[in-house]
Amino acid sequence: MKRLALTIVFLMLALIAFGGSLLRKQIGKVSPEANDYRKVELFRGSEVGNTLARACGDCHSSQTSLPWYGHVAPISWWIRSHVREGREELNFSEWTRYSARQQRDELESICGVISNGRMPPGSYTALHPEASLGAQDKKAVCAWAAKEIEQEK
Repeated sequence: MKRLALTIVFLMLALIAFGGSLLRKQIGKVSPEANDYRKVELFRGSEVGNTLARACGDCHSSQTSLPWYGHVAPISWWIRSHVREGREELNFSEWTRYSARQQRDELESICGVISNGRMPPGSYTALHPEASLGAQDKKAVCAWAAKEIEQEK
């Protein structure tokens, strides 16, 4: 009897988890009207643009690419929350809509958060080692950001 009850509870939890996965808001699907920031002149064709896409694009743009486990609740809920927070802080897909001051502030912030290791977060790079930024990557991004800030003056 106890075994039957545990089986029923397990099946109900599995149904809730997978049912929640089916009802999720699909953050990985790119809508046709979503701006592909990789086409914006600032990022297009540059090595730094590729670095930012690799290390930051999943959480800080509308071009989120979810792995298979990103579609399974409750992991999908956690990922969706992190992506939403990331986009609220900085969304490269909205870059052209930012004012010159906002762009300058974001460029200054980018260098700071990658230099001190806050971004990309360890929880992300643990599962996506290709997103890790080495010393050369960090130096290149900071030099690029400084150059862009200087050009805007």
